[in-house]
Amino acid sequence: MSDKRDGRPEAAIPQRGDALWEWSVFWHSDQLQACLPEDSAVGDQNLHTTWRAFFDALPDGAEVLDLGTGNGGLATQAVAVSRTRATPFTIHGVDLADIAPAQFVSSAKDLLAGVVFHGRTSMQALPFADGKFDAVVSQYAIEYTNVESSLAEALRVLKVGGCFRFLVHADDGVLKQRCCLQASQAEHILKSDLFITTESLLHRLVEAETIRTGTKIAEAEEAIAASRVVFDNLEDRFAGDEDRSLVDNLFAAIRTLPGMRRSHSIATLVSMTEEIRLLLLAQSKRLNAMQDAALDIASLTEFASYIKALGGSQLELEQATTGTAANCVGHWLSGTKAAKAKGMQA
Repeated sequence: MSDKRDGRPEAAIPQRGDALWEWSVFWHSDQLQACLPEDSAVGDQNLHTTWRAFFDALPDGAEVLDLGTGNGGLATQAVAVSRTRATPFTIHGVDLADIAPAQFVSSAKDLLAGVVFHGRTSMQALPFADGKFDAVVSQYAIEYTNVESSLAEALRVLKVGGCFRFLVHADDGVLKQRCCLQASQAEHILKSDLFITTESLLHRLVEAETIRTGTKIAEAEEAIAASRVVFDNLEDRFAGDEDRSLVDNLFAAIRTLPGMRRSHSIATLVSMTEEIRLLLLAQSKRLNAMQDAALDIASLTEFASYIKALGGSQLELEQATTGTAANCVGHWLSGTKAAKAKGMQA
């Protein structure tokens, strides 16, 4: 009986004691982006166009820093522009999570090779010299941190005359609305009997096929019925939800497990069940963090005031929208560094 997991990287689930465990779990997967809107075909293009214009304006040989890079979704956009230049950019990406984009992301290996990644690195203590970068960027990241400290570091490592652009979550945006719904879904599932029932089902099925007694077969049938009840109850609970992506993906993953019992040991199947539960728990933590990070107008104004105090100038603040309905997906805040960063007053 084989326990091979079809090419998945080993140790794909970081230890829960790690810094930002829930984000390390998230980025240890084959996905380049996070937080993109549901109508991503349009929304991603809108954001891409804005970022492309920003990177296009940079000089040849520019040094670029991506704060909260994750798996490098934003950094790879800079790489794409860099490759059109006589002298390419030097692009760094930092993240406090335990990231390894080249190991996990299969769709952009070539572009990712053009980024120097720094995992387990705080935005609040950047390992770079003063005035090193021509541009500092961040997409749905800097607002998760202590903004005063992170902005002070961002402006410190930015050259005088260098530019910055940040895309931050909006308190009244559609992404926060989606986060609220999915957080509620995740919490409800975690409190249900789904994982306990699934583990019991896997044990009973394997026992029935191994021992083949009437008692074991009857126990397997009872486990199948119990599992069906749990799924039916959850389906009823989420039937009216506008966004079911989290629910449907999770249910699909759980439902594949019984069919894998001929190629995987029961110990591996139980481990995979727990892995799915931990991924959902991590998702729940991220969704709550996203809601907390979203900025209202007052917070955004304060954000801008920090930048001005640090030597930021030519500040521009505008809403980021997506889709035919022009739904708000965040706020753009951009500008340049006109003077050496002075640091925030105590």
